[in-house]
Amino acid sequence: MTLQIITPTGTTYEGEVNRFQFPSTTGLMEFLPGHAPMVAELKEGSIHTESEEIACGAGVVKIENDKITVVCEPA
Repeated sequence: MTLQIITPTGTTYEGEVNRFQFPSTTGLMEFLPGHAPMVAELKEGSIHTESEEIACGAGVVKIENDKITVVCEPA
């Protein structure tokens, strides 16, 4: 899957991931390859991939065709 994190100052992360976990307003969510398309509200906290932890502010997460786009405030 391709992950792109965008803040008001520009793209802060872009790369391939096999797992993506984030705090949504309804609880912790995780995406794996082949996940159905969806949009979710992101709470301030940490995004986790299989190898990284990335601090983020509140925003929106969209997944479609194994492309994850995060639009958020800086942490």
